[in-house]
Amino acid sequence: MDIDFDNEHDWFRERLKESGDEKRATGEKKYLKSPWKFYGVSVPQRYKIIKDWFKKHQPLQPDEAGKLAESLWDSEWHEEKSLAIEILQLVSGRLTVKQMPLVEKMINEVTGWDHLDEIAIHVVGAMIDNDMAALKYLPKWTKSKNFWVRRAAILSQILQFRRRDGDKKLFCELVVPMFDEGVRWSKEERFFIRKAIGWTLREIANVEPEVAFNFVKRYKHKMSGLTFREASRKLPVKFRDLLG
Repeated sequence: MDIDFDNEHDWFRERLKESGDEKRATGEKKYLKSPWKFYGVSVPQRYKIIKDWFKKHQPLQPDEAGKLAESLWDSEWHEEKSLAIEILQLVSGRLTVKQMPLVEKMINEVTGWDHLDEIAIHVVGAMIDNDMAALKYLPKWTKSKNFWVRRAAILSQILQFRRRDGDKKLFCELVVPMFDEGVRWSKEERFFIRKAIGWTLREIANVEPEVAFNFVKRYKHKMSGLTFREASRKLPVKFRDLLG
């Protein structure tokens, strides 16, 4: 399929303008504490836009999706960046480490949890399903000065953990050093890393409670209160009682 990426980007922009709401835009920008501009388009409206576009652009190849996603991602509009992520999700079953340069660029440039979490869980997570070589990137991400990149390393196996799958040994190796927290970590940095570890452990607890319990029991003394609460609140009562 021949895609004129400039024209397609313009098409998305026009649909977003048509669906935008100024009041919603102001509220969302404030809520997300985002530096980007907002059209004020709801999530269901955005999904309809991407669905309508995809109907007319099948089959969509991963390379094509990547080029269009990069164009949208480089925008100064929040919803266009969201569409970039959703374009990649349209080909999630065929993503491999070939698309990792773009995905790493996106992870390094995120400014908030909403985009980061979608990329980590639904783009990197899908990539791991298709190509286990994607796992080798996670240890590198934990060494980044950018805490969003480190958060991505924590969250990227959530899809696998929900299926009682995933590399839990690797997860342990990634997050245990983070319990020590750098002395220069900001309050925001501490919150988002602590929350991500607890969230991921909670996902494990939903399907493998004993695995999560054993981890929490072993490292409870190193965890923040936030991580402990998030990690333990879905554990069966018998396990919670043992944790004190």
